[in-house]
Amino acid sequence: MIDVPWPDYAPSHWGVMILAFALAGVIKGAIGFGVPIVTISLLTLALPVKDAIALTVLPALAGNMIMMKEGGRVGAILARFWPLLVAKGVGLVIGALILASVPTRAVLAVLGIVVVVFSLMGDRVPRLRLRPRQERIAGALVGAGAGLLAGTTAIFGPPIVAYMTALRLDKATYVAAIGTLWTLTNILTLVAFGAVAVLTVPLLVASVPMAAVLLGAYPLGRAVRQRVDEAMFRRLVRAGLLVAGARLLVLAVV
Repeated sequence: MIDVPWPDYAPSHWGVMILAFALAGVIKGAIGFGVPIVTISLLTLALPVKDAIALTVLPALAGNMIMMKEGGRVGAILARFWPLLVAKGVGLVIGALILASVPTRAVLAVLGIVVVVFSLMGDRVPRLRLRPRQERIAGALVGAGAGLLAGTTAIFGPPIVAYMTALRLDKATYVAAIGTLWTLTNILTLVAFGAVAVLTVPLLVASVPMAAVLLGAYPLGRAVRQRVDEAMFRRLVRAGLLVAGARLLVLAVV
């Protein structure tokens, strides 16, 4: 019989994990974003913050692969956005090294700031406009910043969404770019977290059933999107995240 290296968590910890990933799956299916922010905010109620960050990556990858399949055009996206991806990879490695070495309070503070800013921004992103000749340089700069965020918090979406908005992409290209870039970032994050021992074997094993929980809740989120006012649902989600982010900041300073 194979001895599976599960983490030494109490049943209450597993309950929080199942709740966090089920809720994240519903929110992902309903509004298309928010898995790392939701899961990390909830998991830190019961688990160490670095465990919460590590556990999030594989389920987030599973959810984003759905978007990549729906968007398609992977080759075209890679050909256009390779400067962003390369810079993000470098930033991600640096961020993962920082995460592995900094105190827990510092990680909580960064997470709290990111979650609070995201919740306050809502759907408002900077109304920037980039010319074609500026796209690659701007993409590399955004990628580096997003990579640092991904490596230290597993949250990297807001700066890339702002960049994509500035490019004025059509809907099909936008969906394809988000699906591809998010998926590849999750893969890079898995590798980086494993290399610096933030993602241990027991945490990786535990994240596999959590990915199944998230994917199982995803269709429920799509049903919510069809039956509930989406604007109101977004406001409720962001209000909850604001409270969670404030809590992380309190934990960082108390």
